[in-house]
Amino acid sequence: MRSIGLIGLGLIGGSMAKAIRSKTDCSIYGMDADEKVMETAVSEGVITAGLEEHFDKIDMLLVALYPTDVVDIILDVAPRLKKGCIVIDCTGVKKVICTKLSRQLSDMGLFFIGGHPMAGKEVAGYKNADASLYEGASMILCTDEYTDEGALAVADELFKKIGFSRVVHTTYEEHDSVIAYTSQLAHIVSSSYIKSPTLEKRYGFSAGSFKDMTRVAKLNENMWADLFLANEDAIVSEIDSLINHLMEYENAIEGHNRDRLVALLRDGRIRKEDDEEKEAKARGKK
Repeated sequence: MRSIGLIGLGLIGGSMAKAIRSKTDCSIYGMDADEKVMETAVSEGVITAGLEEHFDKIDMLLVALYPTDVVDIILDVAPRLKKGCIVIDCTGVKKVICTKLSRQLSDMGLFFIGGHPMAGKEVAGYKNADASLYEGASMILCTDEYTDEGALAVADELFKKIGFSRVVHTTYEEHDSVIAYTSQLAHIVSSSYIKSPTLEKRYGFSAGSFKDMTRVAKLNENMWADLFLANEDAIVSEIDSLINHLMEYENAIEGHNRDRLVALLRDGRIRKEDDEEKEAKARGKK
């Protein structure tokens, strides 16, 4: 691969650009709505030049924008891409993206893959972009009947080269279902937890547990609102499941049922230990 285009140079796209610059010899052409970001990225040598005049030259286009913007932007620039260009979005929901792009881009002679880099920070923007952000992380790629195997292999190679420890292939349905639990629910729980009136009294009374529970409450509310709404059924299902489990603990405590409470806590501990063991085995296979 000789050249890559990037639309969106915030935390995710900017980190992608920096990682590609540091780990490959590809030419990188970028586009961002913020002209100061573009100037900085060019002056730092992160991107070779602006993307506007180079759409017909790039071998791969990476798009790192809010989910509400991705489809329209890609369809707008698609006619300017050369045949065989690989197009990958980096959005945290996949069904609403893949169902609108996969077949349509295939009909245009382009290779679309729905992507989701499983990495991030509590801060946003190009100024926080980091070439090492993806070191050891997972890159999820969603495939369907329109996926080109050759394009998928090229994408696998690139993402492993820039630091991802594993590239996971899945469907957009499975992605959205699982991500509602592993990522989206955690942000909702953290945002809810921080709203307790007891927060004002916590100074001097909090340590690691509080920090762990509240870390992802510091989020980009506009982006996450769009992600939640684009994955409504899956995230509502996970919230319902959490509420049911919380009610079990509440009922045991209110009923002074120590045996029941111990059983609930034991079950949680065992599930966590089993999960850690499975994760360790999975990592050992990589």
